[in-house]
Amino acid sequence: MRTTTTLKELQAAFPGWTIWRSSADRLWATRNRQLTDVELDHGLSHTIDGDDTHQLGEQLRDQERLAAELPPR
Repeated sequence: MRTTTTLKELQAAFPGWTIWRSSADRLWATRNRQLTDVELDHGLSHTIDGDDTHQLGEQLRDQERLAAELPPR
């Protein structure tokens, strides 16, 4: 069973984010929209980072979970 996730797979799974690898070999994801004050106060982040695709994927899932807890805009 394959467990490695590629950047392309992360991008496909989280289309609301732009995902890239920095020159320091760290992975980053930035939302494709601005967050409201309510979203920021709830713990949503505009940009997150991770050591590898697994860690970044976990953070992206955490952000999606936080967003789902908010009432619809």
